[in-house]
Amino acid sequence: MTNQKTSHESDPAEMVRLERRADGVAILTLNRPPLNLFTLEMTRVFDRRLREIGGDSSIRSVVLTGSGDRAFGAGSDIKEFPEYFRTGTVIETKLRYENEVFNRLEELPQPTVAAMKGVALGGGLELALCCDFRVGASDLRLALPEIKLGVYPGSGGLVRLPRLIGAARAKEILFLGDFIPADTALHWGLLNQVVPTGEVLGTAIHLAARLASRPATAVQIMKRGLREFETMSRDEAVAASFA
Repeated sequence: MTNQKTSHESDPAEMVRLERRADGVAILTLNRPPLNLFTLEMTRVFDRRLREIGGDSSIRSVVLTGSGDRAFGAGSDIKEFPEYFRTGTVIETKLRYENEVFNRLEELPQPTVAAMKGVALGGGLELALCCDFRVGASDLRLALPEIKLGVYPGSGGLVRLPRLIGAARAKEILFLGDFIPADTALHWGLLNQVVPTGEVLGTAIHLAARLASRPATAVQIMKRGLREFETMSRDEAVAASFA
């Protein structure tokens, strides 16, 4: 009996697929079904894709999605963790680099839309938090369950989640680690839209196409400004907006 490898196992580049559309929308697909778990190699491929996108002025907006219906992303592939712990390199090898890559997604000049189905867990949810917009399926479930393992989200969730939905609701998600349903996530501002599962990707692409139709320079200046102004005083932010 032959051992047939899936496409992403035989070709690491297939772990993250990049599709460029004629309307200026790029679709970036996490392709390690069924759960789209991140390995170190997948993080490297994702990093390369982000660099491609950031340097391509023909791409005016980005949709980030996961392959299959079970998960947008369920975090890290824990099969790699024993080696990290054995060598004491979990922070240097995994977390620092993962945060660098997630920051790169957040700092892309183009607006980004996460198209989320199934579950978004741990690092998968932290990844979605780096996007500008999030479209979720009506049966989507979201969680940062790290607390149940005695640890905490290490890829930006502690920072981005309270900025997005406020400290009180962020604490409920972080301290309890329970799943929250899509309608609650929408009410809390964690999702921008909730649609039937079969309409998630199409809705996200439609939003991305609308974003791509807007003047790119103005959109990119506003995106950068909204991120940078968070740490400035009012007067500093106003002055910076004219720079």
